[in-house]
Amino acid sequence: MVKAIIIAAGLGKRLLPLTSMQPKPLIQIGDKPLIHHVLNTLRKAGVKNCIIVTGYMEQAFRKYIGNGARFNMRIQCCYNPFYNKGNAISLKTAEKLLDKNEKFLLTMADHLVSEEMIRKAVKNMHHAPLLCVDKQPDKLSRIDEATKVLVDTQGYVRNIGKNIKLWNAVDTGVFLFTYRIFEIINLMNPKHPFLTITQCVKKMINVGVPLWACDVSGNFWMDIDTWDDIVLAEQVLRSS
Repeated sequence: MVKAIIIAAGLGKRLLPLTSMQPKPLIQIGDKPLIHHVLNTLRKAGVKNCIIVTGYMEQAFRKYIGNGARFNMRIQCCYNPFYNKGNAISLKTAEKLLDKNEKFLLTMADHLVSEEMIRKAVKNMHHAPLLCVDKQPDKLSRIDEATKVLVDTQGYVRNIGKNIKLWNAVDTGVFLFTYRIFEIINLMNPKHPFLTITQCVKKMINVGVPLWACDVSGNFWMDIDTWDDIVLAEQVLRSS
């Protein structure tokens, strides 16, 4: 079964002062911390082997996670001391824990997604690298902040970014990568003081590595960035 990497390193500035006392993934959503919901979804979708990249307040986070036994999963934590330099640098931290021929799922500790999304990504592993995209962005509460994606008629991502003018889908934050992404990160890292996964994906496409768009429209997903997001997520969980 595919291994998952979860990025859980950031500060969560938009949720200050709450995140001055605890890392963002430990913020309570309903009756459980955010990361608990993320891990439960992965486990229910059949993913039981995870690497979690930590950063801000990593000791508190690591204490909660342990070795993953409480989640019935095998979890390795790896610390990124440069978590303020972008999420691509956090992803790079996990490189040493992967085999070069290994495909892996990537998701974010501050994203809630459905089991169906994870299952669909894994089912289409032969298309890797892939990005789960939503072609029904009218359902998003903050479409202006979403990372936009242009998908061509053959089902491949041609452009990606928050400010691209031509787009027909949005990035859900769930990827299935090959080891090639680390080659791109290593290529770009010396030139960028702050490096994002979006920048690296765009570079990967530009150098000729196809990125397949896995259409997960209609499935629930949301990222938790603000107090309003926490309230909305709790409402969704209560009704599910």
